[in-house]
Amino acid sequence: MTDFIHSPTVDLFTRQQLISAFPCFATLTPAQSEILANLMQEVSYAQHQTIVVENEIVDSIYIIVSGEAEVTREAKLHKKTVQVPVAVLHQGEGIGLMDTGFYSSTGKRTATVTAVTDLLTLKLDVKELYGFLKHHQLELAMVGASQQMLRMRFIKQSLPFAKLSHERLRWLAERVEEMTLPAGAYLFHQGDQGDHCYLIHSGQIEITTKDEQGQERQLALLKPPALFGEATLITHSPRNATARAVNDSELLVLKHEQLSELMESEEKVATMFMNLMVDRSRPLQNPRVSVHQRNTADGQVLTILKNPDNGSYFKLSEEGAFVWQQLNGKETLQDITLNLAEQFNVFAPNVVAALISKLTKAGFISNLELMDESKLVSPPLWVKAMVKIKSVLEARVTFGDADAWVTRMYQRYIRYLFTKPGQLILGLLALTGFIAFIVNTPNVLLFFSFKQMSLLLIMGLIPLSTLELILHELGHAFAVKALGREVHYIGVGWYWVMPIAFTDTSDMWLSTRKHRMLVNLAGIYVDIVVAGFCSLLILVIANPYAQAMLWLFALYTYLGGFRMLSPLQEMDGYYVLMDWVEKNRLRQAAVIWLVKTFPKSLRHPHLFRGHSAEISYWLACIVYLILVTVLTLTVQAFVFTVLGIQTSHPYLSLILPLLVVVFSSLSIIADIKNQAEE
Repeated sequence: MTDFIHSPTVDLFTRQQLISAFPCFATLTPAQSEILANLMQEVSYAQHQTIVVENEIVDSIYIIVSGEAEVTREAKLHKKTVQVPVAVLHQGEGIGLMDTGFYSSTGKRTATVTAVTDLLTLKLDVKELYGFLKHHQLELAMVGASQQMLRMRFIKQSLPFAKLSHERLRWLAERVEEMTLPAGAYLFHQGDQGDHCYLIHSGQIEITTKDEQGQERQLALLKPPALFGEATLITHSPRNATARAVNDSELLVLKHEQLSELMESEEKVATMFMNLMVDRSRPLQNPRVSVHQRNTADGQVLTILKNPDNGSYFKLSEEGAFVWQQLNGKETLQDITLNLAEQFNVFAPNVVAALISKLTKAGFISNLELMDESKLVSPPLWVKAMVKIKSVLEARVTFGDADAWVTRMYQRYIRYLFTKPGQLILGLLALTGFIAFIVNTPNVLLFFSFKQMSLLLIMGLIPLSTLELILHELGHAFAVKALGREVHYIGVGWYWVMPIAFTDTSDMWLSTRKHRMLVNLAGIYVDIVVAGFCSLLILVIANPYAQAMLWLFALYTYLGGFRMLSPLQEMDGYYVLMDWVEKNRLRQAAVIWLVKTFPKSLRHPHLFRGHSAEISYWLACIVYLILVTVLTLTVQAFVFTVLGIQTSHPYLSLILPLLVVVFSSLSIIADIKNQAEE
């Protein structure tokens, strides 16, 4: 292990000899050489111990007093990174130092150095060296190099730049400017426009603000290496506070164009700046947001926020509701985090920051505006092209403010279907229609055995299937209205080559569990009724091609309704199940439980307790896959019988059901695989 030797064992004369052996120090006077020698600290390393690592920032230099060290550099060999030996260092040689000065011109280590034997070194901090060189007005080039490394190390200490790449760190260190601010001087005032932000190198900066009554209030007292003034540059808004030097202070000045380039090229920097803005804010609730509460099946109180400005909703747990109550424009993120810890014994600053960021982006906070991080980072051209292609292949058209016309249509016509007589008629239509479908199936299949399915027949399914998608979504919409809630938008589009439709039913979050389940089932109910109606039409239409068209459409609609029941994908059936067990992100939680907890539960059955939601999800998936298999086998056997198809081996009849089950499970299998690899 590294051992800092507090009682020097290397005498002053030996130190001066080792220093003077380097030409960059050869011109030092005896007095200067003695000062530099006393600045060095003895450090010992054990055999095989790493001294410095390639690509790390140069923060110190070493001179070997005794022992040997190996120098290696990274290289690619058969797509693997290996360490390649390049030199062995002996007594009197330097690490990070060569004859003319610093070995590195970039500010980062050019190689890794490891002790071959027990090693004794003299270590000198770059900061100490810089101070020595500057004080004695020595070699300008070496002063500049040491100053550059010192800047890089200091900038990296500031949180937004902590994960900055070496190249960008060097780029920034070369461009920042230094300024001195005397005690009591103002850097900027509240309301000023600004195009600079600042990094405190030394001293203290007081940040104050004035309230509506003109009373000045201190917000913060900043010390090195704090960064401030960046909010104005990011949001293009006036300064929201005043900055004044408490004592003589040295600052590093970063210009707007430099910050913009950093945020466009370094995604991590953009994210850190967004988090920093949240950390320093005093968020205030949007006064137009309404708060609603309902009890879950397990007795917990769930708080739901409704934003009428954009029709968005936000679910909050009990802890989240407490955070929402703290958003009064006076509490900082630190205050809110500490209050949460005092109330619930939960210290979670990252969770609080993430919640406030999400609330801000959804418009629930009125005095904080965050830019979309994706817009701060400029993606490569090929990524832009792929995004553009995806937007074309997955286009959507939304009809906003749909509640007005949906309400009119519901009040004029549809509401009668939600009466008891109306539901009785629809139920009879669905039941008799399904019987008619079964009765008509042999005749239609017989027709197909003599007539080839024409392209016109297949093309006719496209507009009919699109109409069914719209009716399915209208079923959700009218169910929402029947239960007294709002429909903010309805839309249509296509996903690659398939038409899609969608309805915003999020206002049902404010309703009961039973009502939410009914709305989710309404679309499937419409599918069954429409398919039944088409099946009954077959009985009154004589044209065999029209009968075939109606039968195909009914089959497509029945299968579509059955597919929507699947808990394996985020469709109507999944949301019904999620509402039934009242657990958000049920599928994700179930996958994590299966991978992480289920194997342990087999050995310790008591671990099954408290996971009824996850167990219910997997039982529902198993039941659905069994139904898929049985349905596929039944339909396949019926079709083979009608068409007179014989299978040479009984196992061949299992191929189609197996394929259907596999394709139905692909997404959940992928989720399990990804979770297992984490």
